[in-house]
Amino acid sequence: MRLIAAAIIGAGLGGAALAECALPEPSAPASGWLVIEGEDFAFTAEHPAFPGLTVDLTMDAPVIPEVLDFVQLDRYGGRVALLQYFSGDPGTSALVTMVRNAVIDLGTGQTLATPLYSADCQPIAWTWFPDYIEIADAALVERIPLPGD
Repeated sequence: MRLIAAAIIGAGLGGAALAECALPEPSAPASGWLVIEGEDFAFTAEHPAFPGLTVDLTMDAPVIPEVLDFVQLDRYGGRVALLQYFSGDPGTSALVTMVRNAVIDLGTGQTLATPLYSADCQPIAWTWFPDYIEIADAALVERIPLPGD
């Protein structure tokens, strides 16, 4: 495994320079997250404030992911968190910027899912329920169970 230097990510060397839409600037809560490359170009993210937590990052293209935001959801007692990240810019004649949210159970340290948040700066529909999230795009509807109290 190797640590991907924040300076490289911040400089945009793994970013979507040729994509049709621009990535948002990383938020203050995104700072401190370390992106780590494992075997076969697989990535995870870790933060010193959450020892033992390793967040799996699903990628859409062979680029270095960039953490864009992190939020603990008060609605779920702070147990559920979202780590938003740039996951690639696949495409042929035009690149499509893909952003995903890793849905994290902070109680178990498990990455529950990594569904798309937006594609080419177009948000994907996320509907929140007391015990699950429903994500719907043109191709499918995904239901992610959330941990109980």
